[in-house]
Amino acid sequence: MRFFRSCFLAAAMLAGGLCAAAPGTADPPPAAPSIRLATLRAARPLPPIRFLLTFDDGPDAGEDGSTPLILRQLADNPVTPGIKALFFVQTAHPRRGGGEAGKEQMHATCKAGHRLAVHSGLPDGHVSHTRLAPEELEASLLSGEADIIEQCRGAAQLVRPPNWAYDDAVQAVYRKLGLAMLMSDVNARDGKIYGWHISLRRRSHINSELAQVKVALSEQRLAPAGGVVPVVVSFHDTNDYTASHMTEYLQILVEEARDNGLALADPPFYTDGRQAERAARVRALSGVYARESWP
Repeated sequence: MRFFRSCFLAAAMLAGGLCAAAPGTADPPPAAPSIRLATLRAARPLPPIRFLLTFDDGPDAGEDGSTPLILRQLADNPVTPGIKALFFVQTAHPRRGGGEAGKEQMHATCKAGHRLAVHSGLPDGHVSHTRLAPEELEASLLSGEADIIEQCRGAAQLVRPPNWAYDDAVQAVYRKLGLAMLMSDVNARDGKIYGWHISLRRRSHINSELAQVKVALSEQRLAPAGGVVPVVVSFHDTNDYTASHMTEYLQILVEEARDNGLALADPPFYTDGRQAERAARVRALSGVYARESWP
């Protein structure tokens, strides 16, 4: 009786407040705000995504070069005809952008509506920016931009560090030059060739990468641009396997996105180079990606 009398008095005094219950009969405590917020976020529909294709290390020029083969497939494919991409180029390496064939290829890539940005502006090519003194890095980036502008009348204000290596000093140089560092959400892992040019796990790997994208979208970590979330995908246009299977990669990206329950924008790939560059800068300036480490 004392227990019920206490409950009655407490209820009267607190105008409907909670009463202490007997041991073993209490209701569970309300969910913590962070748990409720996570539940609400999970229940929200995911924003549509648009794939932003990027290519490193080129150009790989010539009639049978990988870069022109990729360009042909981006222009003519059954998924999204007329795809435009970003190419992070080695502008001074004699086998890349430093030779006459490479210069012609950079010009042809820009003429096709794609955007070029600096990967390396050194004759030695693929040297990590962390190995360069700040003044040496700055000079190489300015030289690389000048090389691109000579062929394209303009360079994308973006940079991707060779070997994905950077530190505070490197980023300070980027900021000084107004360059935004773009990494990626989905890495095709085609940057290393081990004597045989084949990728038996490309579908399962891309599926796994897109699963991480879905988590990042549900947590609202990826910056939107123009009503969609640009999902940055990195390839290497120096890999002849990638080049000969580019159309297949496009199909895999779309199919595995749907398999993961991701909503695709219309079109699912960027078809305007300037728009792709603007979207890339939004993502680069945010500095947040679905991936947490590179490569």
